[in-house]
Amino acid sequence: MAGVIIAIVLVLSAAGGGTVYAAQGSLPGDALYPVKLGTEQAMMWPGDDVAKAERGLRFAERRMGEMEALAEKGRSQDLDLAVEKYDCTLRMTLAWMERAWNSGLAVGNVTTQLAEAMARHISILDSVWDMVPGEAKAAIAHARELSEMGREDALAALARNDTMQAAEMNLAAMEGRLNRITRVQDQEALRIALQQFEDMARFGQNISQIAEETDLNITGVAELVTEATSEHLEVLVELHEAVPEEAKEAVERAMEESFRGYESMMWTLTVSGVGSSELPAIPGSIRQRMEDILGWPDAPRADIPTSGSPGGSCGCRH
Repeated sequence: MAGVIIAIVLVLSAAGGGTVYAAQGSLPGDALYPVKLGTEQAMMWPGDDVAKAERGLRFAERRMGEMEALAEKGRSQDLDLAVEKYDCTLRMTLAWMERAWNSGLAVGNVTTQLAEAMARHISILDSVWDMVPGEAKAAIAHARELSEMGREDALAALARNDTMQAAEMNLAAMEGRLNRITRVQDQEALRIALQQFEDMARFGQNISQIAEETDLNITGVAELVTEATSEHLEVLVELHEAVPEEAKEAVERAMEESFRGYESMMWTLTVSGVGSSELPAIPGSIRQRMEDILGWPDAPRADIPTSGSPGGSCGCRH
């Protein structure tokens, strides 16, 4: 590895400082882009795994900026290369973050930074998706999947030390998806945003499970989730009435997944000794409309556990 780095440095030196400087503004597909990547590779390796993960995140941010710039310039033909490099950089960053954790290094800052960056990347990619022609959307969809993978890995690592922050950040990302859902007009974009919301709701249950396993602020996490879910369901109920018929099933799936998380958290609060009068309940009108939409006329109240496990007879369609 040391020999590779030396070779890169020699190549860059031969290229000349002016060339290296000029390459920093290059984009995928430009003649100087390999020089830019070579400079980054030479910079990547010094330091421990935390330092490498932090630098890797900075370079992933650059890749995201390159995708945005290519879309703005109408150079959709170069987006595949940009996404390929983003994929490589992000996977290396996640690997270093995991190695740092396994080595006992303090990774709290980098996991928070990575989760925040990935949520921001998803929003940027929404804008890029809206700009690019149909033939380029597959590349952007792949980049968005990578960002979500990175976001989940970072939040799972963060939850080991701070479940409240991880839960708050996941709920903030879900709010972002809801905002996207209520604004977007394109049916494919709507479908993707609803799927993302559903996946984030499911992942929120993973964070809650980590909180239970580690006994880190489980009651606080449950209160956060239940209060937010009540608001989310209200938005989804209204959305169900507004979307075209072909999109209603996706809204229903998102609603079900969100409600499952709510039931699980209500159970956790109950067994933790929270009194029934303190349990954050879904407003009766919203709950009734949700049950009508999902066909749950006999669904039990989620805030009164009826079995020995959460969600034991919720009436959800499986």
